[in-house]
Amino acid sequence: MGKDNRYLILIIFAFLWVVVDQISKYMILHSLPLYEGFPVISGFFNIVHVRNYGAAFGFLNNPEIAWQFWFFVFITFFALGIIFYFLRKMPYSKLLSFGFSCILGGAIGNFIDRVRFRYVIDFLDFYIKNWHWPVFNVADIAICIGTMIVAYLFYQDGR
Repeated sequence: MGKDNRYLILIIFAFLWVVVDQISKYMILHSLPLYEGFPVISGFFNIVHVRNYGAAFGFLNNPEIAWQFWFFVFITFFALGIIFYFLRKMPYSKLLSFGFSCILGGAIGNFIDRVRFRYVIDFLDFYIKNWHWPVFNVADIAICIGTMIVAYLFYQDGR
């Protein structure tokens, strides 16, 4: 089966996700005014600079909710605990380690924003006519990819 390098995989890929996420957000923050954007694929995809005070898909996206920052801090640390618990307990799998690294990297990327700004920088805007998917970022992509991988592996394992 090969050497058990689950933690090395976790650290390397989580770090890469954080770097790509933070560089992309830096570029948006320093090149695009808030609430402005431009089309990438007309009628389907824009880059737009928005602030998300909530979680994925706009959940609790309200700057007036004072307790939400601490709620998301708690959720982040809870998720980290779950990741390390399952990574330690599960049989070694490169794919599982990669899935958890995606979730970890995305969580850390958005956590950095929350600590720095008290909101997350989002900029990927997909839409069809008047229907817009909630604007998201690279960290959200990482979390979704990781969650799909982990869910698939847990389903395959019968857990």
